[in-house]
Amino acid sequence: MHALLRNLLGIVPTLDLHGLGVRQALDETRAFLEEAHARGERRVRIVYGKGRGSPGGVGVLRRAVPAWIEQNASRWVERFERSLDDSGNDGAMNVWIRRH
Repeated sequence: MHALLRNLLGIVPTLDLHGLGVRQALDETRAFLEEAHARGERRVRIVYGKGRGSPGGVGVLRRAVPAWIEQNASRWVERFERSLDDSGNDGAMNVWIRRH
């Protein structure tokens, strides 16, 4: 679907990382951001979960994905913002893609 049509309909390309290990999640994130940039997307969403199903209830991807983006994705990412729920927790982020 064309990016303009998606924007008009309010459809945001989304990557869901639930169930992936850290290495695979970061590889998927890199590919997703690279492709979004190449397609000229303006905004995407990445869902990594809150970590409630993780050992000890600690969300590994919740920390790893934003940290990786901050350190490694500046060529594709203009900025990002965590999507907070009513309790102040996040399980996803909105990412604004850098223009070519």
